[in-house]
Amino acid sequence: MKDGEVIAYFDRRPTAEITIHAVWDIPRMADMAYEFGYVLCRVSHWQGTTRLVFERDDTDHARRRAEWSVNYYRAYGRWGRQQPQFQLPGYMGRRIEPLEAAQARYALALFRNKAWAIGMSALMAVLIAIIVWHLRGRAEVIVPILLVGIPFVLAGAISPWLPSKRLRRYQQTVDTFELQQAVERGFIPPPPPGNGD
Repeated sequence: MKDGEVIAYFDRRPTAEITIHAVWDIPRMADMAYEFGYVLCRVSHWQGTTRLVFERDDTDHARRRAEWSVNYYRAYGRWGRQQPQFQLPGYMGRRIEPLEAAQARYALALFRNKAWAIGMSALMAVLIAIIVWHLRGRAEVIVPILLVGIPFVLAGAISPWLPSKRLRRYQQTVDTFELQQAVERGFIPPPPPGNGD
């Protein structure tokens, strides 16, 4: 999709859904969504297409960023980034690049899909418990149900712990980028040194 086609979705409606075929465009779209005041919240793949769901970010920084982006786009016919008003203090760490933050947002959205699957796994555990309770006198039926159901339930229960370090890294990347952008654009002053930022 061309930039103008993507930007047309980010018109301050509460949610925007885009269906694409080229998954390599997702970080670019997540970055554009950020500039126009949206957050990528869900990603689903089905039969060669990918559905992206964006939600409007109603924070003050997001509204100001979106207003600037809309005005810039109307004036110049292309989307861009406001030049930083302030240089980042050295203690804020290395500058996170927009595409790196967009890729981290994409990874977080993929995990949210996984969290939905975890919820389904918990629901399956409840259903298995109910079935076992009702059929408690028929071992020939209960054993196959448990042999099939328990591995699925365990996989769902264990999976949130497996990628946790990576998820924390993605979330830290997004949080650092948000802070750096707010400081660079003059929305907030730099945080004082030594507070973990």
